[in-house]
Amino acid sequence: MTVTVEADEKNTKTIPSLLQQMGYSLPCNCRGSRRCNGKQYAFDCCMVPKEPITVTLPDTISSLRGISLEQMPSVPGTADTLLADIGTTTIALALIDCISGDLRRTAVFGNPQKSYGADVISRIQSSIQGKSGALQQALISALRTEAEKLCRQNGQETGDIRHCLIAGNTAMIHLLMGYNCRPLAASPFKIQEASPLPFVYRGCQIHILPWISAFIGGDITSGLFACSMDTGKETSLLIDLGTNGEMVLRHGSTWYAAATAAGPAFEGNGISCGCPAVPGAVSHVKLKKLRPALTTIDNKLPVGICGSGAVSLCAELLRHGYMNSDGILNEHFPSSGILLGRRTDGSPLTFTAEDLRALQLSIAAIAAGIDTLTEQAHISPQEISNVYLGGGFGFYLDPADCQTLGMFSAIPRERISPMGNTCLKGLYLLATSGFPEIKLPPVQTVNLADNTTFQKQFVAHMSYPGPDL
Repeated sequence: MTVTVEADEKNTKTIPSLLQQMGYSLPCNCRGSRRCNGKQYAFDCCMVPKEPITVTLPDTISSLRGISLEQMPSVPGTADTLLADIGTTTIALALIDCISGDLRRTAVFGNPQKSYGADVISRIQSSIQGKSGALQQALISALRTEAEKLCRQNGQETGDIRHCLIAGNTAMIHLLMGYNCRPLAASPFKIQEASPLPFVYRGCQIHILPWISAFIGGDITSGLFACSMDTGKETSLLIDLGTNGEMVLRHGSTWYAAATAAGPAFEGNGISCGCPAVPGAVSHVKLKKLRPALTTIDNKLPVGICGSGAVSLCAELLRHGYMNSDGILNEHFPSSGILLGRRTDGSPLTFTAEDLRALQLSIAAIAAGIDTLTEQAHISPQEISNVYLGGGFGFYLDPADCQTLGMFSAIPRERISPMGNTCLKGLYLLATSGFPEIKLPPVQTVNLADNTTFQKQFVAHMSYPGPDL
């Protein structure tokens, strides 16, 4: 496969880094430091081209599929709209011009509420215990500060922003708006009614996307627009792969939604050398006699392993026979774990048997959630035409690895599409479409906590189907 890499005399990046920007992920352990003497591929990996160059890639390298707002080129000019994706761990912002559709600037920063708890439940408890005002102020202050910074970088005033679209999980929006979070803490979850009506704040019209349930937030609502599930006719499934594993299935005119407790492993938490999907995170692994060849995000030196890297490694261990279908490692796997590499400070990146067990639980939860929703719709997983994966984790996943581990039950891998940040993408589409009224379809929310099908399938999916030989 040949690919033309665009470059000019001002370029300072190596060919692997330029290819990564184009959506191609290449295993390159040395990150262009020429430890392989430039012979790993048909081109010199440390070369910094000063003009367009055509390179040949191995047939096994495929383009990262999907739509992601972060992959859009930034175009100079004034922005009139701010998009905000408020996550429990991170917050993503984007400045756009809603008339031309041009992206101006983006930013990602940590949610300042983390000092009140690392997860949703602990923040809800903090709110109930009288810290609601502090949680709200922390979030508003951070949004205001980061928006002002983004505008300064773009050479404009915040007063130029006339519209702001916000989406996030239900708890984050409740905390932002100062709503009572107590109903989110226990069944029957009689939450604040979601109103799509905009309001004006300091001359800016604020649009907050409505949520579907206590566990299915406005970020998922936005994702449905990003994947055109509101207008499509095929049976489709949107999955936001994270701690809560939110998923929405559309079959005909009926919608089903559930949140499965996948745990933190997909987001790099609860893993000994885990990290989020940041530059330098190991996103893919290839093994040769337990010697790993790593691919990192943005081809940076490794800082840890993110969820997609953990899934990739797990699939490789299964393919090469170092682990059986029940997730049991053989005697060749080091008792201290497999050494993936070292960080820039020399500290080791080690993946242990305990890390594999945490990942096994997360994979089983997602697969069982899919089985439960399809049973509710009276269809089989094979009848789903499209599976859309939201979030940074989903964007870097290899569908072949997922099929090896049975993460998406029996859904054929060619129907699975990583979509990047579907929340921001949905907000972008709404803004550039003239801010249409948001009408949510009636959704049947399935409680998995006491669902016998989920419990049975969870146990079944603790065993991997294995590679397709």
